[in-house]
Amino acid sequence: MRWLLPLVCSTILNWPHNLHAAPDAACETPAAIRFSIVPAGDSEKRLKAFRPLLRRIETLSGHPVKVVRPQSYAAVVEGILAGGIDVAELGPAAYVAARNGDSRITPFATLAMRPGIFQVTGPFYHSLLAVLADGPHVDAAALKGARLALADPGSTSGSLVPRALFAPLLGAPFEHLFGAVSYSGNHRKSVVALAAGEVDAIFIASNQLDEAAAAGILPVDRVRILWKSEPIPRDPFVQRGQLCEPLRQAIRAAFFGPGAETALRSVFDDLQAERFVGIDDSHYAVLRQAISGKRP
Repeated sequence: MRWLLPLVCSTILNWPHNLHAAPDAACETPAAIRFSIVPAGDSEKRLKAFRPLLRRIETLSGHPVKVVRPQSYAAVVEGILAGGIDVAELGPAAYVAARNGDSRITPFATLAMRPGIFQVTGPFYHSLLAVLADGPHVDAAALKGARLALADPGSTSGSLVPRALFAPLLGAPFEHLFGAVSYSGNHRKSVVALAAGEVDAIFIASNQLDEAAAAGILPVDRVRILWKSEPIPRDPFVQRGQLCEPLRQAIRAAFFGPGAETALRSVFDDLQAERFVGIDDSHYAVLRQAISGKRP
């Protein structure tokens, strides 16, 4: 996978850095495992889909799981850095930000997706620039002065990658290109705004656009795609490095241990995924290099 332009994203670069505390003398075994996700789309629906996974974590670890409802991408990053979240599904750029703040944060799993209308199979996805098919915006040049909705400032595909990779193609920052630039809060809200004609264009993750089409929020025949990024590694599940190793192993076993494929089948079906696949920090090296402005 290659990236055409350096991904210099001030939002991520301004999140906490170099907070590498000295290793504690003793590891941590919290009374309850605190789990959260970044609010990319319908968070409640996604958390409901994860219930069999959370029950499996409870069974294998012997600890109850407490769900921490996400308020923003940054809040989840801050939560795991502050020790208030133990396990989380982060966006790719949010993971890089968290890892910059604490190098002990460990990615260990992601979802390999089923192919969809816009989503490719496997552990990758794309950032898409979408407009209404019956609208006047037939190419990028026609977007000058249009109303653009981004997702969250910390969203990889809904903000950071588009700002870094699409805006340079037009030769100016979004604020100079578009008549108005706003943040909807998440991908789902962006789709709703586009479908209602409240904005003219959105940047959205390919799997999120598939979900919106399946839910009837924005049928496929109403969508025109004007731009697609190169493949982006999917959202990692991460653990705090301060957790004691037996607990970390039990959490990983919930994803990959004996019986996981069967026990988690409803999770995969609900999320249009094939399975969990193992990952590590090296999978996000290209993204990290791009964020830092260094070519891989």
